[in-house]
Amino acid sequence: MVKSDNSDAYFVTKEGLVKFEAELKKLKAKRPEIAESLRIAMQDKDFRENAPLDAARDAQGLLEAKIRNIESQLRNVVIVNANEKKGKAHVGSTIKLLNIQKESEQTFELVIPSEVDPGNGKISIDSPVGIAVSNHVLGDEIIVETPSGNVNFKLVDVSN
Repeated sequence: MVKSDNSDAYFVTKEGLVKFEAELKKLKAKRPEIAESLRIAMQDKDFRENAPLDAARDAQGLLEAKIRNIESQLRNVVIVNANEKKGKAHVGSTIKLLNIQKESEQTFELVIPSEVDPGNGKISIDSPVGIAVSNHVLGDEIIVETPSGNVNFKLVDVSN
């Protein structure tokens, strides 16, 4: 999710929201399994040297932290409305970039970090390319900072 600079809002696509809700449901479904692991581990009354109990408590702590994090994000979620962006690149946009030096085009969909799938052309809005094109419009030239140096692109298509 992309955190807004001016509030607690998290901007997300509709697809991203569905994924977060599914992940939360999956995590909550693991609670009974971990509770059972705790119950079994507690049957050994020596709590000082009970590795299974320590492992079950650690698993429970990690699970609950993940659940709290997703619930917090969902409380502040804002679904991106493409009509409000008026042609600007943002989460949910499909962009086509022209690499000015190489004269080659690449097409990407800008997504929240949890939706990244480079094999299907989905890149994070928090990636160097995502940051560089965010809020730019058709025809804008942008510079993407990469480990091997700056790359110049022209935004040749933005579809929301």
